[in-house]
Amino acid sequence: MKDFFTVEGHNIKAKYNFFKQMEMLERILWNTPREQFAYMAQQMLEHMLVKFFSNLLDEYGIGDVAMAGGLMSNVKANMKIRQLDKLKKWFVFPHMGDGGMAMGAAMYINYVLNGVTNYKFENAYLGNGYSEEEILSALRKSKGLKYEVEKDKSKHAAELIDKDNYVFWFQGRMEYGPRALGNRSILAKAGSEYVKDKLNLYVKQREWFQPFAPSMLLSEAKRLLEDVKGYDKFMTMAYQVKPEAREVMKSVVHVDYTARPQMVSNENPSYKALLEHVKKLEGYGVILNTSFNIHGMPIVMSPEDAIETMLKTNTRYMFLGNYFVENEKAKE
Repeated sequence: MKDFFTVEGHNIKAKYNFFKQMEMLERILWNTPREQFAYMAQQMLEHMLVKFFSNLLDEYGIGDVAMAGGLMSNVKANMKIRQLDKLKKWFVFPHMGDGGMAMGAAMYINYVLNGVTNYKFENAYLGNGYSEEEILSALRKSKGLKYEVEKDKSKHAAELIDKDNYVFWFQGRMEYGPRALGNRSILAKAGSEYVKDKLNLYVKQREWFQPFAPSMLLSEAKRLLEDVKGYDKFMTMAYQVKPEAREVMKSVVHVDYTARPQMVSNENPSYKALLEHVKKLEGYGVILNTSFNIHGMPIVMSPEDAIETMLKTNTRYMFLGNYFVENEKAKE
């Protein structure tokens, strides 16, 4: 595959036309295990992008880079780019795919009309939010669920996670972009294969080799990961997991011992508090975090979506705003 493309300066050129490429790829795929085929494609992508970015850094002499576009959702390729010595600072836009163009268009119009050229991007919680009254109304319409006001949801959720449960976590405004960042998330223990398998069986139905991702306290990042120089709050970059941390993170580590972390600080106080409680219970402030949705479905947006997903997946525990919700008929 490596000869499919060449990099010349800031141009990437294809050696074959689209139809020829497809024909050759199909031939390779028929004679290659799918995991090996995917590995080959990934290696080619990383090789091309590293050379491309290296050329750009040389040509323009700029060490600070912002990246966007659907290709930049490939966290392993991003990691290889980040490791270039010439790259000083990096930023991957949280909605790096086609959906990010809407914000780009709005920012451009704001520049044309008002001359605004930069923004602080403190968090990605820009989606729909719901009042306590709206949440309570949805709960009252549901059947078979027990619910009550929760005085300390972060502590309670951490205790359930510590006991090898997974929990649905629906808080505040929905995340902007493809990543669940602690407001529309399913949470579990980072070091439990048992709860990972349970989560896969009832909800996510992922392939065995597809890992989940971790959320961790920013203060824990250098303890758990190699080569941490920035603050990756948007889950856009892979990092090598330190050997001593692989056991406590075994449900969120790739086969090559990398992980795609969300580093959490003051941008999400209740989520940070949950991780702090987990650290008190387990010694490490890290958990499994995956998007709140059934396999093949969009991430839940509304309280009604969350309740429907809870019932469909026979999930027992959910924290819906300030309410603790329990499905007593759920499977153990």
